[in-house]
Amino acid sequence: MIELHESSPIKIPELQTGKPEITMAPLIDVVFLLLIFFMVTTIFPDNQGLMIERSASSSAESLQDTQLRFLIDKHGTIFHQNKKITTASATQLVKQRLTEAPDSPVLLEVDRRSTTEALIRVMDACKLGGAQQIGIVTDITAPQKSAGPG
Repeated sequence: MIELHESSPIKIPELQTGKPEITMAPLIDVVFLLLIFFMVTTIFPDNQGLMIERSASSSAESLQDTQLRFLIDKHGTIFHQNKKITTASATQLVKQRLTEAPDSPVLLEVDRRSTTEALIRVMDACKLGGAQQIGIVTDITAPQKSAGPG
């Protein structure tokens, strides 16, 4: 039989337990990664939050960005810089813009579900203001091939 002596050379260390704590560094890293992910994947609308479904055109051309742009929603309401305006206000804005830049075009961004009457009303207001160039903003689509006879 083996006897153990109390003066054994092996000593068992005592565990020193302190207060349990949560390390914040990995949590902060995860929060920053989520922040970067959402910043990269966020899409910012270019029409100041108004939901406009533009019509598509295969002959659409790119124009310079202009400050004078009117939006017409599906209900026929006119907006300028995200503010609801009347046709009289549109006429005044066109006059004011043309005094600053005489050859400035007016762009109309019209919802495809809007009525033609609303479009004509805004075009008339722009013409009364003196606008010579009125454009309608559309999305570009690929030209469709016509199916010929045969």
